[in-house]
Order: sequence, then structure tokens, then C-alpha cells
Amino acid sequence: MQLEQEIASTIKYTLIQAGNPSPYYDETPKDFLVPAAYFPPPEISSRGDTLLTYAISYVWFIKFFHSDTPSAYALGLSVLTALQSGRNVIPLINVDGNYTGRGFRLKDPSLKRIDGASGAAQLTLSWDSPRPYHDEPTQKMMVYDLNIYSRAAFEAATRQIGGL
Repeated sequence: MQLEQEIASTIKYTLIQAGNPSPYYDETPKDFLVPAAYFPPPEISSRGDTLLTYAISYVWFIKFFHSDTPSAYALGLSVLTALQSGRNVIPLINVDGNYTGRGFRLKDPSLKRIDGASGAAQLTLSWDSPRPYHDEPTQKMMVYDLNIYSRAAFEAATRQIGGL
């Protein structure tokens, strides 16, 4: 669920900020419409995070296409500047496409022209997604006794403070 939610949220955010170019997800056909945004699968790696979590790390190379390179670059730049002005937070959406009120933070994005390709630019997004380990369930403490002083010690301390 988390992978799809983060990916879907990023696609929606990117398309809105870029002015709704034609989205492509698999391969771009030879006669694709421009302006366009191509969302290939992100690169994924994993690592330990904390004692209770691991992290899935994503790097996503989103490509923008237009009739010329400066126009494609402008599409990507509009997304990059929107991200930076929003502190690199992507608002999460639910399965209906509505905003949940939560978000996740990206690392600083980058944008470059794609060498050898006319009318193309690439936006690189990366983030870490922490996930809990699936440890065996353990019995939780059922009683919390925070009375660390005896009643006599408590009364003596109260008398001493009251006498100051």
C-alpha cells in the first residue's frame, strides 16, 4: 500500500505542477503527445534504518518531453521549484485520489537536460520510506506503577518543602 500511495501521490503532484502534460508509464510510443511526462519504475534499494525499522530507498528518473529542450526543461523546473517552495513535501492521496492531510518528504530534487535527446529533460526525485520490521509479538507491560516513593518518604518530602 505504501509504495503505491507514495508513487501515485508523486505522479499526481508532478502532473499538476507541470501543467498536466500527457502521462506515460510504460514505454513512450513513437507518436506520443507533447508536452509529456514519462514515469518509468523507480530504482529501489533497502537498508537498515533503526532498531525497529528498515528503509526502502527510491530514486526516480522522471522525464519531460516537449517540442524543444528549453520547454521540456521548463516543465521539470516548475515541479522542482514547487517542491522546494513546499519544503520537498509531497501530499499523500488515498485510493480515491483525495488528499489525506499527510505527506512525505523528498530529498532535494535535481533537474538536467538529457544528453543527445532533443526536447527532453530529467527530474530526479529520491526519498526513503521507513517500514516496521515484522517482529514476533511480545507481551506488553500491563500495569504501570509510577509510585516510586513510599508514602512516608513522600510525606516527609512534602513537609520539608512546606517548611522552607
